[in-house]
Amino acid sequence: MRSRVFTGVGLTLLVAAPSTLLLTGHTRIAVSADEEAGAVPLVVVVLPVLVGLLLVRLVPPGLPALPTPLAEHRRPLVRQAAGLVLVAVAFSAVSLALWSVPGGELLYGPVKLLFLLGAGWLLVRRWPAPSPAGRHRARIPARWYWLGPLPAVAAWGYLHFYSPLGGEQDLSGYEAWDPVELAVAALFTFVTASVAEELFYRVLLQTRLEALLGRWPAITATALLFAAMHVHRYGDGPFWEVTAVVLASNGGFGLFVGYLWARYRNPWWLIVVHGAVNALNLLPILLG
Repeated sequence: MRSRVFTGVGLTLLVAAPSTLLLTGHTRIAVSADEEAGAVPLVVVVLPVLVGLLLVRLVPPGLPALPTPLAEHRRPLVRQAAGLVLVAVAFSAVSLALWSVPGGELLYGPVKLLFLLGAGWLLVRRWPAPSPAGRHRARIPARWYWLGPLPAVAAWGYLHFYSPLGGEQDLSGYEAWDPVELAVAALFTFVTASVAEELFYRVLLQTRLEALLGRWPAITATALLFAAMHVHRYGDGPFWEVTAVVLASNGGFGLFVGYLWARYRNPWWLIVVHGAVNALNLLPILLG
């Protein structure tokens, strides 16, 4: 009952965020903290997530919810999940502190790897238990393991990056970068964001919450923690506006990749989707 209430409240927040932005005239929002990146239409933030979620649900043969763990495995899983949630909360607080002091952003990437991969790996090793996703993943045929997510990812990618609804995106700020520096920055972001964040938030954290709480409570909780980690990236502004933008952009994205992970258990697609968010727009500049 408690998990259902939490899920209802969490999903309400995630739905209310873009609705509030729309009703208050915020039809374009910043989905990146990069100074070079401009605002994008709210519709190309929300619509791809909705279509992606629908296709993940409709395209077979998505896996059913995780079974309840055996009694002897439940205690270490509870410890793992609790520890991972604490790491997520602590990292959000540390990130906010780092970006509030001069030069702190230079430490952000290494600190992220230390928290998400270092502490995450240490917790799982400290309280060992069979991975809840191991046998679950084995239930899906290899062909569908790779092809099942494709329609949802393709539709999401088209709507997010190439749909006429988005209009022309101004990338002139990135063109001032040295190509080598831009490529190195993109690679560093790929490792610290696309890889580290998906391994921690979805593969480690969400999987354990799914085994203990159920699919949608876990997806919702992970999406909210994932969104909280990005609050520092949006700078100053009214609290409600910053919160709504983070929930609409990062929270909505967390729902999409969280459901993708729950239904297909393919971490490579998560990394591809996250990598596209961070770097796909830069490819014309890098290859030009």
